Amino acid sequence: MKQLTLFLYNLFFVPILLILLPGYLVRICRRGGYRNKALQRFGILDTSTLARIGGGRIWLHAVSVGEVGIALKFANEYRRRNPTVRFLVSCTTSTGLAILERSSSDWLEPVANPVDFPVMTGHLIKKLRPSALLMVEADLWPNRVAACKKQGIPAALLNARLSRRSEGRFRRARFFTSPFFNQLDLITLTDPGDQSRWISLGVKPELLRLAGNIKHDAPNSPDSPRTGETILLAASTHAGEESEIAAAWLTLSREFPNLRLVITPRHAERRGEIRTSLRNLGISCRLRTEGGDLSGEPLLLDTTGELNAWYSKATLAFVGKSLPCSVHHGGQNMIEPLQAGVPVLIGPHTGNFEPIATQLCGAGAAIRVKDHRSIVSSVRALLDNKEKRAAMIIAATSVLEPHQGATARNCAFVEGLMGGSAHHHS
Repeated sequence: MKQLTLFLYNLFFVPILLILLPGYLVRICRRGGYRNKALQRFGILDTSTLARIGGGRIWLHAVSVGEVGIALKFANEYRRRNPTVRFLVSCTTSTGLAILERSSSDWLEPVANPVDFPVMTGHLIKKLRPSALLMVEADLWPNRVAACKKQGIPAALLNARLSRRSEGRFRRARFFTSPFFNQLDLITLTDPGDQSRWISLGVKPELLRLAGNIKHDAPNSPDSPRTGETILLAASTHAGEESEIAAAWLTLSREFPNLRLVITPRHAERRGEIRTSLRNLGISCRLRTEGGDLSGEPLLLDTTGELNAWYSKATLAFVGKSLPCSVHHGGQNMIEPLQAGVPVLIGPHTGNFEPIATQLCGAGAAIRVKDHRSIVSSVRALLDNKEKRAAMIIAATSVLEPHQGATARNCAFVEGLMGGSAHHHS
């Protein structure tokens, strides 16, 4: 069954990749970040990189920025528990890879994620000789897993995410997908309700372990130092959302003249498009790359990796990819601002963060908004009521409490999978 499904996967997947390849090459040319380590995306690592990687590293894979955050949190905790361990961390997107490269060290080597071609993947596994393959959330590469299993290398899916949309697709293709999942040695779950859902997809119950969500595992810090400025931070916004936020700020600034707007788009290369959309509203904005700072005009953070530092400065945060007007839906991470002590506004489309988003709203820890009018009314109510802002953070702490220790629990499960720390190569 496994061989059949892998054959069918390669029969359809490889031609699709080849069809998409010209567009991918154009993307590499247009988006400078995609040129970085471009050959690695085709499984080609130079001699010096291979020598630096050596053998015996844990291969940890993350798709983009959110998964990179989870991967780094896991890697740092695992390294603390097992000081001789070394990691190879791959990432698909250029923004995620840029963040990874800032964490590069002698024990953490970032690489661009290679495509999952069968023969190429087999050769790569033999060259790298990883001690384990760990994939974060939802990115499962069948040829990579199969190559590892052939070499006796354990493979796991950590912090497994199963959206309602993905669940429906997997259920319809259960015959095809369940053998892939059952090749794994471990799947760690984020929510108690997920176990029955995975089992209904044909996944073996003995593979599943409840650990909590690494993404939500961090100490809350409601007393984080603030700048003294009143800041509305629009975080991880997508096309369409900046105009709604800016329109709301324009209205609010008449009532709160000291309210500053800071916009952090999910994709920094959209800076020109965002500037134009704000100009159409009669608003000028300053770019971070042009030396912009807090002033009467909105500040656009068009550099990668600054968002977390701004959470500790913000008064309120809107988290994007969630408004009806957004070109993309599903939501971005609303947990990080809450953990920094910042009350959060989110749109109605947060499918990628369910059920936690609904739980936060139900507990009064986050507020749903749908357009600039509802943003105005919600921000006004929160700016006028410091006690309500504090109560939101307390409510968030209660909702997130079951996830505290999730990183350590994931580490313990992986250690068990690998037979303890004695397997690690220095």
